[in-house]
Amino acid sequence: MPSQTGKNPSIIGPFLTRRAQLADQQMLNALHDECSLPSRYARYASARKSLTTAQWSRLLHPGAGVTWVTVLRDSPETAVAVTHLLKTDHPGRGELALLIGDQYQGQGLGTWLFRLAMSTAEDDPAWRMVTATFSAYNKRARAILQRHGIYLPPVSHGAVDVTVHVRTSSGRCR
Repeated sequence: MPSQTGKNPSIIGPFLTRRAQLADQQMLNALHDECSLPSRYARYASARKSLTTAQWSRLLHPGAGVTWVTVLRDSPETAVAVTHLLKTDHPGRGELALLIGDQYQGQGLGTWLFRLAMSTAEDDPAWRMVTATFSAYNKRARAILQRHGIYLPPVSHGAVDVTVHVRTSSGRCR
C-alpha cells in the first residue's frame, strides 16, 4: 500500500508520482501522443491524442478531485502516467482513470497507482465508492482489479463498468 495519500510526491522504483499542475499539460500531451492507439482506447474508449488547456484545467480544479502525474525520477520532464480520482455528479461517488505509457506498462505501476488512488479515497470520508470504466480488452485493468478481489462482470466486448466500495481503516465498506 502506498505510504502517501497523494499530497506529497511518492516514489516507486524509477518513478515519482506527484500532484499534477497546469504546467504539466505539454508533457502529458506528449505522453498521450506516445501511447499506442490500443492504450489510449483502453483509457478513453477513443483515439484521443491530447487534452486541450480547458480540459486539463477542469481536471486540475480542486473541486474536480485529484490528478497525479508520474514522471521518471531521473528525467522529471518525462511523464509516464497520469491518474485521476475525480468526483462525479453523485455525492460520495468518484471515478478512477489511469493512462500509463506503453513502455512502462507491466512493471507494477498500474497496481501502485490504483492503490494510491484508493488510499486517498479511504482517507477522505466523503468518498463511498469509486467507479472505473475501461475497455473489455484491457487485460491489465482487469488483472489489477481481480488481484484486489473486485468482481468483474463477464463481458467480451465494449466497455466494462466496475464499482469499488471504499473501505474504512477497519476494512469495512462505507
